[in-house]
Amino acid sequence: MKIVGLISGGKDSIYNLIECVSVGHEIVCVANLYSGGEIDSYMYQTVGVEITEFIAKCLEVPIVRQ
Repeated sequence: MKIVGLISGGKDSIYNLIECVSVGHEIVCVANLYSGGEIDSYMYQTVGVEITEFIAKCLEVPIVRQ
């Protein structure tokens, strides 16, 4: 199955991608939802969000950020 991986820059979202690939899924894109500068967001991960573009580059897939 082709999937879009939702990444936050944290270890849990990367582990999820590893598990998806291990069962045969193909990552075609990654997506990141971010708070737009709000550091103390209760809804969005803010720590590590700046590396999501590098994660996509390492995976050689496009990234969609909103």
